[in-house]
Amino acid sequence: MLISFWENLWQTLSIAAPWLIFGLLIAGVIKAKVSNKWVAKHLSGEGATPVVKGALIGAPLPLCSCSVIPVATQLHRSGASKGATAAFLVSTPETGVDSISLSYALLGPFMAIIRPISAIISALVTGLSISWFAKHESTTQDVGTDTKTPQPSGTSCCSHEAHKPASNATTSCCSSSAQESVKKDTSCCSQEQETSSCCGTSKPDDAAKMTILQGVHYAFTQMLDDMKKWLLIGLILSALVMTFIPNDFLLQYQNTWWIYLLVFVASFPVYICASASTPVAAGLMLAGLSPGAALIFMLAGPSTNIATLGILKQELGSQAMKLYVATLAISSIALGVIVDWIARDWHLDFHQQLMHSHEFLPGWVSAVSVVILFAFGIQAIRNKILR
Repeated sequence: MLISFWENLWQTLSIAAPWLIFGLLIAGVIKAKVSNKWVAKHLSGEGATPVVKGALIGAPLPLCSCSVIPVATQLHRSGASKGATAAFLVSTPETGVDSISLSYALLGPFMAIIRPISAIISALVTGLSISWFAKHESTTQDVGTDTKTPQPSGTSCCSHEAHKPASNATTSCCSSSAQESVKKDTSCCSQEQETSSCCGTSKPDDAAKMTILQGVHYAFTQMLDDMKKWLLIGLILSALVMTFIPNDFLLQYQNTWWIYLLVFVASFPVYICASASTPVAAGLMLAGLSPGAALIFMLAGPSTNIATLGILKQELGSQAMKLYVATLAISSIALGVIVDWIARDWHLDFHQQLMHSHEFLPGWVSAVSVVILFAFGIQAIRNKILR
């Protein structure tokens, strides 16, 4: 049994590694080219349009269950509507370029296509329901913004008073004469401080732009660090399922309606990212779980956890949080039922599709990919490589 477990673990890891690296490379490019400011601009406003944009923009972004929370919080505080924020909070952790490539490797082409489509649909349903039915509630963010006191105009180095030809105009750090007398390292208008200066010409978003190389560096360092723990747990769980649960064990429950609800409830408290949920779903499908039920796990697991719900209640209100859970449950279960119906109607053989990529990827590619993942996943080795 122990030998069988290690064999299954290596098989799953070797199949997943090349596609995970490919997904991380694409994620790095997206990180470099898509700024948070651009996202916030498209998610502002009311109505259905920002919700649709939130679902579509969030789907490919390289953010996992934990890293999407601060981004969504900042987007809402930057002007994104409740519905758009909720749609972004659903679609972003449910799918991404890394999890899509992993889905293709471990679950087959059908699930690789249906997964992002389902994530966008569930995000749209959730975001629109909150946009239409969630009433305005006083939240922590609202209270914080209401209690701000205006800054006296005379204290700002860029205030209008500073530019007036008054007697104290020369003391302004933005006046032409003061620029000569104020030291470069302390002046808020100096070139070194230009990006954070209240008078600087460069925009804050310009300073945050990355090159593609920096984006790839982010993907193989911070992003990989965010997911590696849960990805390893997912791979181990998949190997355990493949080793100890017979292939036909869950077949007897495929046509029972309660299995969909059970999978959603079981995945509700799980703190798992989209990439980590993929090998677990593959293992469960090999044990006989229907593709629709596996899809419910991959949709609900990354998007419903205690941290996400806590932020939702704080930022959007308790009513929005309840609508989030209810609509996500209804949409994910409905999508799972539809996927199972399609699978039966089209006579799809998922056992043939599962982990199919090993048939055309050379063994040395998988082995090198595993070495690369471990090299960048272990911080001590990574630091030596990047030094």
